[in-house]
Amino acid sequence: MNDDAKLNQVAQRLGTAAAEKLDVERLAVRVVEQLRQAPAADRPAWLQAAWLRIAAAVIVLVGGGLVWQTVKNPTPSHVAHFVTDDLSDLSADQLRDVLNTLDETLDSGSTTLPDSDLEDLDAQQLQAVLRSLEG
Repeated sequence: MNDDAKLNQVAQRLGTAAAEKLDVERLAVRVVEQLRQAPAADRPAWLQAAWLRIAAAVIVLVGGGLVWQTVKNPTPSHVAHFVTDDLSDLSADQLRDVLNTLDETLDSGSTTLPDSDLEDLDAQQLQAVLRSLEG
């Protein structure tokens, strides 16, 4: 017989002898008693029930706030575009004049329009220019 077979036989005899001596019920009672007496030091502090409740409350409050904000201030599906409304009333020549004025303003790098061009525009055209400059 080889060494492995001998070791297996000895281990089986020892296991059987130890199992016969073991009182399983008494051992279970002692383990439960020790678990009840020992503090739960193995658990991290954030896993305690109070911390879990606080975290759940924070999540509910933040989620509720986001829902309330979405319901109270919904994002508009169409943003009002005042420049388009004002430019639709202009004729082709007037649109060319506005575009030339804007091109000159953008090319010069200044944000002010020359005074001579503003004098030729009526109130509606001036509003259109001002709104286009607002961006």
